[in-house]
Amino acid sequence: RTWQEQENGIRERTAMKLKGVKLEPHEQRLVEKGELADVTHPRASSVWLSAPSSNLDESSPLARVYRPVGDRECAHLLQTGTLPSTQPYQTIVEGDEGRNYAEKYLRGRKYVDTAPTTVVEFLVPAALIKHLFGIQCKPEDGALSHGLGDKGGKTL
Repeated sequence: RTWQEQENGIRERTAMKLKGVKLEPHEQRLVEKGELADVTHPRASSVWLSAPSSNLDESSPLARVYRPVGDRECAHLLQTGTLPSTQPYQTIVEGDEGRNYAEKYLRGRKYVDTAPTTVVEFLVPAALIKHLFGIQCKPEDGALSHGLGDKGGKTL
């Protein structure tokens, strides 16, 4: 199949799952490249996309941390490569437990007034995460969280 036929097929499959909802351009590109999978469930009111976590081995100098973000935060991050300074408290959570915790905000099991729509994975030096979590962390439903910014650990 040609690239155009493949693109139309992806859009048709997504459109069949949820009429009238379009993906953001960056989401569409990632779906087309196979880096995001459409996992929308039958009675969903929005499109659900998912990607596997980065695979790091035990000896990696990096750690995976996750942050639930809203559309505006995500757009700012994609445009600038940084989180916006508009949020007084920005939680990060580490590892698989952290991802599970962050995804609870998308599934309605946790609530915050910033209306998160996306969970972002960051690969950062493990030594930095150890340092930050040593300054401040708190248990959150099976994960440890660290609050960035003025209202949290006053870090970064």
